[in-house]
Amino acid sequence: MKIHALTFIAASLFAVSSLAQSPGAPPAIYKPSAEVVAELDQAESAGASAGGSSVSISPGISVRRRSSSVLQYAVLHPWSVEIYRILEGSGTLVTGGKLILPLAESTNPNIVRTRNGVEGGLARRVSAGDILVLQPGTPHWFSSIDGESITYMESRVRISTHAIQYQ
Repeated sequence: MKIHALTFIAASLFAVSSLAQSPGAPPAIYKPSAEVVAELDQAESAGASAGGSSVSISPGISVRRRSSSVLQYAVLHPWSVEIYRILEGSGTLVTGGKLILPLAESTNPNIVRTRNGVEGGLARRVSAGDILVLQPGTPHWFSSIDGESITYMESRVRISTHAIQYQ
């Protein structure tokens, strides 16, 4: 009786673990640091932009490097929470307040932006190791970047079907 019960339990665990790892998606996504840095360097050599260079890790998760040599957009994401983990560099990130008009063109409705910065808000120094969670609709802007660049992991997750705006 005990042998049959153990066989049943083992077979059940095998079946559950087989279902958990469907062939459509890998159980984990891995991108080595050297590959991330090489892709950032390649994207950056293609041309600097206010949005910086970006390497997609998976949908909604990227590593972004912003250059201090270009004007930074101030942005807000009406439907998404955004999480930053600063990997390298430092600077001043302003959160909250109001985007200074006029707004710049954007092809993505989840990116509202301006080249004119943020009025008000909280300016805070950020550096490697810091983590920030930006609620939907929160204006944010790197008002200054120390040195040549700042690199951070960015997770943007859409959490609402209705636009949220804190300004």
